[in-house]
Amino acid sequence: HRRALFIICAAISLILSLFNDALYLFGDTNAITTQESHNFVMCDRSTPLNYAIHPKMTQQVTYSGDTFVPQWPTQKKLLYLRKDDYLFGHIGNQINSLLHAYNYARDHQLELGTTFHGWVIEAIQFMGYESNDNKELRNEMRNELGITIIRNSTDLVEYDEVIQLTAKDLYFYKSPGDNWEANMNFHIGILRRIFLRYNRALGYAHHGLRATNVCRTLDDLFPGSRSSIKYSVIHSRFMEGRAEFKLNQLAKTSGLTPHGPLEMSPKYVRMILKPLGLLNHPIILFSDGELPNVEQGLMRDPVIGPKLIVLGNKTSLTGPDVALAILSDVYIGNPASVTSGYIARSRYALGYNEEQTYMFRKEHLDKWISVCNAKCIFNPWVMNTNLV
Repeated sequence: HRRALFIICAAISLILSLFNDALYLFGDTNAITTQESHNFVMCDRSTPLNYAIHPKMTQQVTYSGDTFVPQWPTQKKLLYLRKDDYLFGHIGNQINSLLHAYNYARDHQLELGTTFHGWVIEAIQFMGYESNDNKELRNEMRNELGITIIRNSTDLVEYDEVIQLTAKDLYFYKSPGDNWEANMNFHIGILRRIFLRYNRALGYAHHGLRATNVCRTLDDLFPGSRSSIKYSVIHSRFMEGRAEFKLNQLAKTSGLTPHGPLEMSPKYVRMILKPLGLLNHPIILFSDGELPNVEQGLMRDPVIGPKLIVLGNKTSLTGPDVALAILSDVYIGNPASVTSGYIARSRYALGYNEEQTYMFRKEHLDKWISVCNAKCIFNPWVMNTNLV
C-alpha cells in the first residue's frame, strides 16, 4: 500500500509540474512567476525593471509578463566573430557592433559564434558575466545570450558556411526595411540579460584577471549610502570637435537643438533638474576635458557649483562609471557620444522613463522641450549609424 501511495503521489507531482510548465510556455506567465517577480536591484539601487526568472527553466526571463528567449530561425551557417586586429572604438561602439551582430544573424538566419578572447566577450564582460568556470560560461553564453563559443577549428566543421565580419563592419550594418522596433525589443532583452549578471568582482573575465566590480565608483562617491542617495549625472563630450558635427546631423533627423547637449550650460542643467527637485542633491559631471567652459560654468554657478562632483578627463568611461550613470535618478547625455547612447539605451532597458533620461531636447520659447521619444536612441535612421 505504501508503494502504491508513493507512486500515486509521484504521478500527481509530475502532472502538476508539467501543467505548470505548460502554463508558463503557453499561458499566463504571471501564474507561475508572480511570487518571484520583483524590481531589479543593481549595486543596492532599485531600478524600475520588474522581472522574474522561471524557477525550472532559468534561461527564460520574464519582464512584466513578456518572456525573452535569445532564439531565432537559423540554418547550418555561422556568423563567426573572431578577435579583430585592433579594438574598435569605446564600449559604446563595441556594444553597437554586438547588437548589430544579432541583427545580421537574425536577418540572414545565421547562428552567432565567437571565441573566448575576442571583442564580443570583452564587450559583454565590460558590465556582466564574470565567471569562475569557462565551461559554465560557455553554456551561459549559448543558453542566455544565444552565442556559441568556438574553441577550435573542429567546432566549425558542422557548419555549411562560416561568415566572418569585424566589429567595424557590424557597426555600420543596418537591417533592411523598417524593422528597427523589432530589433529594439531584442536588443533590450540582451541588455537586460547582461545587467542581470552585473559584475561584483566575484569571478574572472576572459583575460584571466578578476572582473571589475561595477559598483566601485558608487561605493567611492557614496560610501554607506549608495542605495538611497539621490543624484544626477551630466555627460559632456566634445570628441575633438566631432560632437558638434554629429549634433548638427542629429538636429536634422531628430529636431534637437545642438548647443544644449554640447555646452551643458548652467541654465540648461537647471531647467532640467529644478522641476525634478534634484538641484539640492549631488550632480556628477563626466567630461572629456575638451570644453573647459562646461566645467568652469557649472562650478561657478551658485546653485549647481556646491553640489557638483567633477570626474574629468574621461575620454572613455569604465564599467563602474557606466553603472554610476545608468543608475542615476536623472541622466543628461550627449547623443553624439556612442557611450552616452549606450547608457541611454541601458536605462530604457531597465525601465527609466523619459523624465529621467535627457538626450533629445529643443529650445523653444526659453524652454527645453522633448522632440524625440525614448525610442529614438534605438532608431538607426535618427542616430545615423554611418557616423562614428
